[in-house]
Amino acid sequence: MTSKTTLPSARLNEGQGEYTIQNETSGQEWIIDAYRSLEPRNYLKEFISQNVRPCGRPFHTSRPITILTSILKRNSRGSAMVTLGGCDGHSDADNGAFSSLSPTSGTRVIAACTLLVGHPGNATPTHGDIDVLVTASPLSGPRFDIMGRESVDSVAAFYNYPHGNNVRGASDNDNGDGNDHGNNDSQKRNNNCNNNEDGTRNYDAPHPLDIKQLESWIRRTLRSSRYIDPTELGIEPGKSAWRVRISIHVVNHDGNVWDAALLSACAALADLRLPVVEVNRKDGNVRIVDGIAGGMGDNGSEGGDRGEENKKTVQRKKGRSLTLGPVPVPLTVAILPNNDYSKTSKNGKGTPIFLVDPTHLEEDVACGNFVTLVCNTDEEIVDFNKKGSGSRLSLDQISALAFMGFGRAKELEPLVMKDRL
Repeated sequence: MTSKTTLPSARLNEGQGEYTIQNETSGQEWIIDAYRSLEPRNYLKEFISQNVRPCGRPFHTSRPITILTSILKRNSRGSAMVTLGGCDGHSDADNGAFSSLSPTSGTRVIAACTLLVGHPGNATPTHGDIDVLVTASPLSGPRFDIMGRESVDSVAAFYNYPHGNNVRGASDNDNGDGNDHGNNDSQKRNNNCNNNEDGTRNYDAPHPLDIKQLESWIRRTLRSSRYIDPTELGIEPGKSAWRVRISIHVVNHDGNVWDAALLSACAALADLRLPVVEVNRKDGNVRIVDGIAGGMGDNGSEGGDRGEENKKTVQRKKGRSLTLGPVPVPLTVAILPNNDYSKTSKNGKGTPIFLVDPTHLEEDVACGNFVTLVCNTDEEIVDFNKKGSGSRLSLDQISALAFMGFGRAKELEPLVMKDRL
C-alpha cells in the first residue's frame, strides 16, 4: 500500500483511430478517481480492510487543524478561519504515501462576529444574546445550490444500489414479493443497509449537510457550554444589551463541517472585542463610538470637553474583550456499522468501525451514522449528538469516545485561545 502508483498515459497512435496506453511516472490518478466516483463503498472498503484510510490516517486520528484569527478586521468585531487538512493534497503532512490516492483541499470555514444593540428580556434584564447564521454556496462544493442547500441526487445512484450475488430489478418499493412497500420508505432510509429476500442488500444514499440543523446545534451548544457569560453582554440593565451575531460560511466542504464550524465560532468569539459605547441614561439609547478609546479614563468615564449637562445624561463605557469559560471542543466520529466494514468479535457479532474526523467520502459511505461529542478541559461532556439508526453504542464505546473527546479538548483549547494566552 505504500508503493507509489504510476499513471498510464493515453495518446492517439499515428495513422490510427484508437488510443493506446503507455506507462509513465505520473500515477494512475484517472483510474483511481473513476473507481472512487463509481464505486465509493468498494473503494473505501479496500483501505478499511487494511486498517487504514484513503488519506493514510489511522482510524482514530484527525486531520491537522489550522486556526487563523482577525482575518476580517474591516467588517467584523472578531473573526476566525478554521481549516481541517488541506496540506497540498495530504491529510497528514508527515505521511504523503497516499496523497495521490486521496487528493483533498480540506474543509475550510470562516466565522465573523457582528454586533447589534437589542432590548433584554424581562426575565433576564442583564443578559445579552448570541445568534448564529450558517451559509454555504456552490463555491463550497459541487453539490450545493445557490440557496446553500446540499443535494445528493447526482451521487445517490452510486451509493443506493443492491449489493450481493444477484442484482434486483424490482422497484425501490418492491421487495421481490410483488407487493408494494411504499409505507416503509422512512424506515428504509433510517437503516444503513437492508437485506432483501433474494440475498441482495440495499444501501442507503448519503445524507446531505443540513445547514439549519447545524445552525441550531451551534447556537444551542454555545449557550449551554458556559463558554460565554451572557451577563457580560449587558449594556444598561433592563434597557439595552448586545446581540452577538456569528455569521459562519462554509468555504470548502470536505467532511466534518460540524467540528470546523463550532471551532470557528469559538475562535471568533475569542477574537471579539466589544466597542466603546455611549449610553443615554434617560432613554437608554446606545451609540457606538469607534476609535476614541484612548480618550477614556480607567473607570470608563469620558475624557472629552463635553458640558456638565451631557456628562450627567450620557455615560461612556469602554471597550473590552469577553471573559471566556472552557472552550467547547467537538469530536465527530463516523460509524460504519454494516457487516461489509465491521470486524467480527469473539461472540460472532460485528463491531462497528469508528472513523475520527471523517472526510466527505467517509461521511457519504456512513450514510448519516455519526456521533458528535463536545467536551471541555474540565472533562465535562457539554453535548452528545448521535444520528442514524446504525450508530448504536455500548457503554464501553461511549467511554472510549469520551476519553478521546477529553484529550482533544486539551489539545485544541490552546489553539483556539492562543491570542489570549
